[in-house]
Amino acid sequence: MVLLSEYHQAIQCEAQLAGEQIAHGVTVLGRANHAQPGLYVQAFFGLSIGLERMCKLIFVANYTIAHSGHFPTDKDLRKFGHDLSSLLSNCEEIGKGLDPKRDYRDRPSDPIHQGIEEVLSLFATNLRYYNLNHLAGAAKNQRDPIALWWEKVALPICDKHYSQRQRKRDKAEAAEIDRIIGGSSVVLHTSEDGQPIRDVPTFFARSRATRVVQKYGRLYTLQIVRWLSSIILELSYDGAYKKKIEALLGLHEPFVLFFNEDKLLRGRKTWSIYQL
Repeated sequence: MVLLSEYHQAIQCEAQLAGEQIAHGVTVLGRANHAQPGLYVQAFFGLSIGLERMCKLIFVANYTIAHSGHFPTDKDLRKFGHDLSSLLSNCEEIGKGLDPKRDYRDRPSDPIHQGIEEVLSLFATNLRYYNLNHLAGAAKNQRDPIALWWEKVALPICDKHYSQRQRKRDKAEAAEIDRIIGGSSVVLHTSEDGQPIRDVPTFFARSRATRVVQKYGRLYTLQIVRWLSSIILELSYDGAYKKKIEALLGLHEPFVLFFNEDKLLRGRKTWSIYQL
């Protein structure tokens, strides 16, 4: 009977935590809308925590390989704090030293990817308590993370993926619905960016735009995760099989689900590392 070390168990637990937080985050992100703003915040928590843990696992694995199986100290880990931007940049540097021919080796760099990284990093370091800070009068220099997501991520997605042809079709359908029920309907909603939604055409237009944002927000986020997964895969193989570091055996397994082509990342709505 082979007994795996406590270090291996700790790494596996951390990897599964990171993977499932990311899976939950993108699942909820694909459902978030202006009428259920709590879903956005759930997604931001899951994604910021999952990505931070994943990046720190990459740092730990790379350090351990470079130091003959010795793990970094608490001080080494704490220097990153919750700064996701710094962690992602560190992972990029680590990735440059790995197999240059591996799939998905390049860090996604579309402005939409950059917007996702910016919002999640700000959420992790500064905006996770925005609502409580706002109630307590301490949010004067903070942006609502949902409004920020709509500005930095959703609008660029709509500009790129919500075609004028589809917009025209949706506008005509909204006008017809308004003709039928507009006179007998009351609409009281607020958009992600804080603007009032008080009529059927505006409600319908935002709902249709949200469908596009849900699908492509998930895709662009998972493209970042897929890139990180390519680094984890290389480190796991190098550490466990080449350097014989038992603790790194199977490090990549909770992230295999994310190592897929765009069609699956865009189309799959429910994600879990436990339900492949």
